[in-house]
Amino acid sequence: MNQIYFESKGEALLDRIGMSKSEFARRMGIRKQNVKVLFKSKNLETIYKASEVIGVPFAMLIGYTEESDLNAFPILPPEEEYTIAEDDIPTGNTIEERRNRQQIILDFYQAWKERTPGQKKYNLALQDDINIRSVSVVETAAQASLTYLSTLAVLQLDAILTNARFIRKVPSKAHSKNQRPFESMILMEHLCPGVGKIKMTVGVRRSDKMKIQYCITAIDTLKTKQEAV
Repeated sequence: MNQIYFESKGEALLDRIGMSKSEFARRMGIRKQNVKVLFKSKNLETIYKASEVIGVPFAMLIGYTEESDLNAFPILPPEEEYTIAEDDIPTGNTIEERRNRQQIILDFYQAWKERTPGQKKYNLALQDDINIRSVSVVETAAQASLTYLSTLAVLQLDAILTNARFIRKVPSKAHSKNQRPFESMILMEHLCPGVGKIKMTVGVRRSDKMKIQYCITAIDTLKTKQEAV
C-alpha cells in the first residue's frame, strides 16, 4: 500500500526545515516519543495542523508519492499568491476530476492562509469575524469538490466571508464528528458572480463562541457554467 507523503517523508521534512522532533512535538501538543506514531496518522485535521507547524502545503502532505527527492516538492514562499483560471477547473464528475478539484481547493486555502493575517474576515451581517480553521478546509474540500460550481465558489472566499447574509441558525448535528465542537450552525447565503447563489455554513464553537467557516457549496449545482454567469 502506498504511503502518503506525511507518513513516508515526515521525519525528512523536519530535517529539511531544521526543526527538532522535540520542538515539533511541543507545537503539536504531543510527547516526543509519539512523533513516529503521529506520522502514521490518517486523520486529516491532525495532518492539517502538522502542515501549519512544519510550514508546507496540506495538499502536499496528503499526496501519494514514490519520489525520494524532497526538492521535487518546492515550498511556495508566503508572498506567492495562488491563482487559477476558471477554465483550469475540471467540470466533469469522474473520480479524477473530483480529486483535481479537491486539490485546487486545498491549494487555494493554503495560499489564502499565507496572505491573510489572523486567518479571518469580518462579516458585515454578523458584525463579527468568521475564522478559518482546519475543519473549514477539510469539510469544504470534501463537499465543494463534488461540483465545478462549488469549487469556483470557494475561490471567492474573501467576498463570501465578508458579504454573506444571515439566513437562520440551526442546531449542530450530534452524529457528525466535525460538528461536535459547535453548539449551533449559522446558515448564510451570497450571490457569487459566475456561480449564482451559494450557501456557507458557519459553526459557533461551544468553548468560546468563535464563529468558524464550516462549509461552502453552490446551491444550484445543476446549472451549467454558462447559466450561472
